[in-house]
Amino acid sequence: MQRRKFIQNIGIASGTLVASASWGFSDKWKRIVVGNIHSPQVSFPTGKRVPLGYKAFPVAAHGAQTILYFPKVIATHQKTWLRITAAVDFREHKVIHARLAQSGTEIGFFDIRFAHPFQPFQIEIKSSQLKIIKEEGIALTFSKGKKDAWFFIPDGSNIPQGLLPQLLIDGNFDPARAMIQNLRSMNSFSPFGWMGGCVQDALLEMAIHGDKKAEQVLLQQLNAYLDDDKGIVFENPHTIPLDGQFNSIEDFLPFTSIVKYYPDHKAVQMAVDYMLSNENEVGLIATGHTTTEGCYTLAYPLAAIAIARNDPSLAQKSLQQLTLRTKLLTDEKAIYQRAGKNGPEGYANWGRGTVWYLLGIVKTLHLLKQGKFTNQPEFQEMEAEFKRAAKFVAQYQNTDGLWYSFLDRPATEIDTTASAGLAAAFGWGYKLGYLDGEYWQKARQAYSSLLSYITPDGFLTHMSQINRGGEELQANGYRVISQFALGLLGQLNFILMDKR
Repeated sequence: MQRRKFIQNIGIASGTLVASASWGFSDKWKRIVVGNIHSPQVSFPTGKRVPLGYKAFPVAAHGAQTILYFPKVIATHQKTWLRITAAVDFREHKVIHARLAQSGTEIGFFDIRFAHPFQPFQIEIKSSQLKIIKEEGIALTFSKGKKDAWFFIPDGSNIPQGLLPQLLIDGNFDPARAMIQNLRSMNSFSPFGWMGGCVQDALLEMAIHGDKKAEQVLLQQLNAYLDDDKGIVFENPHTIPLDGQFNSIEDFLPFTSIVKYYPDHKAVQMAVDYMLSNENEVGLIATGHTTTEGCYTLAYPLAAIAIARNDPSLAQKSLQQLTLRTKLLTDEKAIYQRAGKNGPEGYANWGRGTVWYLLGIVKTLHLLKQGKFTNQPEFQEMEAEFKRAAKFVAQYQNTDGLWYSFLDRPATEIDTTASAGLAAAFGWGYKLGYLDGEYWQKARQAYSSLLSYITPDGFLTHMSQINRGGEELQANGYRVISQFALGLLGQLNFILMDKR
């Protein structure tokens, strides 16, 4: 396959004029995409690359303001949000104010603490201000942060509507339907690695069971990563091109899907070679710290490759990644997200860390069962460990069926990614016969509560930010949107709705 035939060359827009549009599903919500953007001339950061050849506009850290014009705004009394979407990674705390462009009246501000490409940020604005917004536009200016911010701009190409600068107007909508439709679109695309993999894992489950639209979007997303010559083409977590290479063990979750559709693609062998090159003397595969992520982003795709190749040695290595991590990352009091040579190093009972642990274990066991790689005694050992870990995290589920950012610390507040991921693991555990009906009901309760966090166009809100600000950022209640949250909820939806 030749990569990205549907993608234009990279370009950075400044002061570009673009068409305005309103769009929505049959529900009554509306999306008003920006009409014109006037932005200052600033240099795009050296070495970075906007993913997929999309274009971006800047909001300057110093100097002139950026103005968004919405000439097709409509009057409404409904809740309204202003949304912009990061085009590159942000490695600092930025505060960007939105004001009426002529009067300077404050509309609101974006509190952005780190970011990854494709991550939407939105603020609620007063619907009473829409008439004036139509006349004046919205000016964006920094009040905190040292580096310019770059956001996706409409450029006439294939940038998904949900990721464009827009006014999103509330209305009647079915959250479950909105979530599935958004998942089955390129709005759900996310950077290569664990984030994209969470989405593609959901799409794969849907595709395997006959959802043609999910399969179409899945293949479009996978083909954005794959290249016949280089094997793999993507940007690392700093949005720096890393074509033909890998960054860490967190890169490999998409290969669960890739090996299903393209088992002979050169990227698959490249992935195996990279994994095995980072195997130590006891069989642990890691780059840097040993983490729970490896249960999901390493053991699970390694099992998928083992099945595709009917390779018992890779199956054994997959299982070994689970058993070794169990020894390093758990005790009777906690599941730790990371460990070094001397044992656990923090993130005790971090909700999302426990997701990677339980979801990775149960999905790896599921694949190894499918491939009839269950002879090793470690297999039964991990079945028992999954049951133990599920019972451990279940005690922290709250009365609404949700979990906190740190499971045993309610002050860290609800995290929708921890809740969706753990509930999905419970659903899988029940379906595979590891857990009883009590856990199935816990998963259903979580799903019901999570639907209240869906935006009109189908994104899952109220998730703790990606882990780039240390434990403090995970514990302080800061909440955002990200596609991988949508992917975890999609996985939960699939396992609950699957009648097989």
